[in-house]
Amino acid sequence: MRRFIAKLGFIHRTLWQRDQAYRWAAVLGPPPLIGCALAALALAGWHRLPDDTAVRASKAPWANWTRPVPHGEQPYTEAPTAALPQTDAGGRFIGFQPGWTGEIRLMTLDATKDANVSSSRLASFTIDGPTFPLARVLDAGPSGGLFVGTAQTFFVVQTPGLYAFSARLVWQGAQSADCLVRLVTPRHTMLRNVTLNIESQGAVNYPPTTFTLQKGLLGLRAAAGCWRGDRAVGPGTLTLMVRRPGQAAFSPAAVDELIRPIQLGTAGGR
Repeated sequence: MRRFIAKLGFIHRTLWQRDQAYRWAAVLGPPPLIGCALAALALAGWHRLPDDTAVRASKAPWANWTRPVPHGEQPYTEAPTAALPQTDAGGRFIGFQPGWTGEIRLMTLDATKDANVSSSRLASFTIDGPTFPLARVLDAGPSGGLFVGTAQTFFVVQTPGLYAFSARLVWQGAQSADCLVRLVTPRHTMLRNVTLNIESQGAVNYPPTTFTLQKGLLGLRAAAGCWRGDRAVGPGTLTLMVRRPGQAAFSPAAVDELIRPIQLGTAGGR
């Protein structure tokens, strides 16, 4: 018995000398420490709560995963994909019209919930405005399974300078869903994101990427799609958000800022 008590004494002295947490536990005892821990967690949670005007999305921090952009410090320098086309008497670009050119592609999910989008085209579609509606993807896609819409467009740069691009996904389904969003230029990956469990009528605002741009057309390619289980679902919208030279805030891309060739073609990109 004495040997056992001596061992306990040795352990107590060692922990008292080396472990500050043990000293606090020995002095305060378990109940106060548990209370302090709960209070600290509650305080941290209160500071993290969004205000009533904040956009609602998945609450789990692990559920919004973005691959890092493997490039240098921003702003990035991106050369024009093409020169500005000529305009007609009404100021419209000849051979172009507002919107996107889109394709339907199959998608698979790996064990980590990362999405793998096929390079094979299942169907084609067009979008006549600057907003990317998921309903258009569902209309053009197969009757079941997992698939997303990829779309390409040209962003019109009339004024050289510092631009920033972001994206806003609004999920309008009656139930929560998992969603994919990607956004790239010919040289840079701006966004490669899978968000899990976006709440009904929720939205996600994605981080911006800044560029130094010259006058011309900048090719953009986006991918978007939402699913529940093993089935693509909707409705929802993906909006390209832009901060232009001299502006402090982001606003949606205008109708005349995103154009596609009247004849189906490519806007450059990956």
